[in-house]
Amino acid sequence: MQDFKKYLNPLYKDIDQVQNFSDVKYKNDQEKIEYPYLEHITKINVKSIEWLLPRLERLTQDLEDQIHIVEQETGDDAAAAKSIYNQILQEIQLTVNRINKDLIKVDSPYFGKIIFTPNDTPTKKDMNIYIGKFAVTDKKTRIPLVVDWRAPIANLYYQNSGPTKKVHFEAPVGKRKGELKEKKQFEISRSRIQNIYNATTGNSAADAFLLSQLNSRLGKKLADIVSTIQEQQNEIIRGKINKPAIIQGVAGSGKTTILLHRLAYLFFNYKDEILPEKSLIVAPNRMFLDYISDVLPNLGVHGINTQTYLFWGKKVLNWDNRFNISTEKENIKHKEYKGSTKFLQFLDTYFNDFEESLLEDIPYSRSDRISRRYFELKESFPHISMEERLNLAIDYAFAQNQFRTKQTGSYDDTFNIQNEKKKKILSYTKKNLNPYRLYKNIFTKKLVPKDICTYTLKGLRAKSAHRYFRMEDLAPIVYLQLKIQGTKDFEQQYIVIDECQDLSHIEISTLASIAKNGNILLAGDLAQSIIPPFYIRDWDTVKDLLKNLGHSDISYHQLNRCYRTTIEIIEFANKIFRDRFPKSYKLPEAVLRHGDPIRNIVLTKELKDIKTDELKTFLSTIQQEFAKGAVTCALICKDKQHARAVYDKIKPFEELIGREITDFSENDYHNGLLVLPVSRAKGLEFDSVVILDLNEERYPDTEYNTRLLYVAITRTLHRLIIVKNKSIKDSPLLDT
Repeated sequence: MQDFKKYLNPLYKDIDQVQNFSDVKYKNDQEKIEYPYLEHITKINVKSIEWLLPRLERLTQDLEDQIHIVEQETGDDAAAAKSIYNQILQEIQLTVNRINKDLIKVDSPYFGKIIFTPNDTPTKKDMNIYIGKFAVTDKKTRIPLVVDWRAPIANLYYQNSGPTKKVHFEAPVGKRKGELKEKKQFEISRSRIQNIYNATTGNSAADAFLLSQLNSRLGKKLADIVSTIQEQQNEIIRGKINKPAIIQGVAGSGKTTILLHRLAYLFFNYKDEILPEKSLIVAPNRMFLDYISDVLPNLGVHGINTQTYLFWGKKVLNWDNRFNISTEKENIKHKEYKGSTKFLQFLDTYFNDFEESLLEDIPYSRSDRISRRYFELKESFPHISMEERLNLAIDYAFAQNQFRTKQTGSYDDTFNIQNEKKKKILSYTKKNLNPYRLYKNIFTKKLVPKDICTYTLKGLRAKSAHRYFRMEDLAPIVYLQLKIQGTKDFEQQYIVIDECQDLSHIEISTLASIAKNGNILLAGDLAQSIIPPFYIRDWDTVKDLLKNLGHSDISYHQLNRCYRTTIEIIEFANKIFRDRFPKSYKLPEAVLRHGDPIRNIVLTKELKDIKTDELKTFLSTIQQEFAKGAVTCALICKDKQHARAVYDKIKPFEELIGREITDFSENDYHNGLLVLPVSRAKGLEFDSVVILDLNEERYPDTEYNTRLLYVAITRTLHRLIIVKNKSIKDSPLLDT
């Protein structure tokens, strides 16, 4: 029998112990006041779990029984049996999700408490509001015992650092005004109070709570921040829908977390308009998607689409594994052109010309009828796709011809001849509406400069049944496909794009065009553009692109505070970057947290070339990082070739370190020691970071290397180690 309990939070095994409060000893009067309420809420949550666990066992048995039925049935009966099997499996998944949600509520049922006194009621009675990740309601009275962090009244918790005289929130009945008398913040684990922060003195208590949360972070997968969402982050998360938004945020400012909490907020407050299964997250690579994969389920969200642009684009084009990325050498200049707004404008002109020539060359003596009807439909129904418009025009032309010759409804030779002509026309249009072929024609017909044509055709080649393309060619092909097929079939109710600074303008345009009502949120950091040719130099070009798609109202947010790393590391980074970045780039501002000084290690040569004794000494340093409590440690290398050489060198010593050593070819974010190029470390964070071989040969003083170093330094949560090489001069980037 299958064991679905393995997918549950392990806390379920200790549920009896957790709900027994007889051993609790109060550390202070506040705990004495608060514990009875915590016990009450815990028992309500446990009761739900105690009802669901037997249900999971029954469903598991039902599934096992259904497997035997499926094995015995044939034909239609087998299909019906499989359908029942799938229904049971779906019920099991829903039950597992419900239990895990309740276990989260048991572990930490709430993190905040506010006392709000409304001044718009005669009694002005205090409202004691507990705020948690999920709501808890008294089943008998229907009174909310804990409100969800996404509820309107919870906004008072995020907007105010402490007691405030005049506050308000938007309730379903309208604006409620009053006074915030008290704000408390709780650290609760396994239904036990660890600390209570009483925010009666303004920001100091709030900062102490935030500092405690930041210090306790260990670089496992990304976690939610519902208890510590800051005011500016809260404004973005709770912003209005039906318009695009852009976040420019320094490293560690919480961009990714904001994107995910924004989605969780929308799914809660706009249930009828924005659904998880109709929304999309676009991220730079599969490891990044795995890194963020726990956040939304922990916020009760399941079923959202998560894709890299490559996989999303191939899905739009309905491409299978026969379509592959070309291994031909890149030309950065040509690559930049094919991702630019200039090339986007060219594609529009090219498509309009193609549209006219396609209609002119239809193999039919009455093609003028088709063409005339096509443009009538285009003017009257601009949102109909080209493909649909063309088919309607063809149907109309032949229907008119049948009507005029009084052939409608007959099946003589004339009808058959007309039908054959129609098939020939449809075959012609299908052949010419192939976006890959259409895009390739740009270069075979030399409609752009010759050197670009020669370069592109080397990438757009066929071999046996396979078709090849360069990555920068994918978005223009998708763009043409959306012009042909329209956006309706690909529409998403909300789209978030992370690390947006590394996308081309055409990639952004294709995604923005399928975002319903302009519901798209783009986040990035221009200082972290490390994938040439750096398409986006400023966000104004992206704003113009969105305006051209009909979105005049665009929200823009600048985030400057770094919550990830320590003051010492941020000050070290800013000394390097202050004079090397353009003044328009905002450097990160450190928040609250002090830590260890930056450590320097000198190896005789680059790590890949040192002898075994020296390597073992170095690896003992890594071992010390784990001894200090690190869960993840990243060895960050310049590029993939560098990372492969380092990984091959140290992998045989995995036992010496006592941790798994993982390289960048893995799609999952692992604990232990990770060997990554800067490009794959971007967007991630680790307890400790070691930047390898910071010498003048690998890191000369260029804008590109400055960006790489900026990304590498800002990956760490707690500690940073710089490795230099005695046989090679230090990188001039370190001359501060």
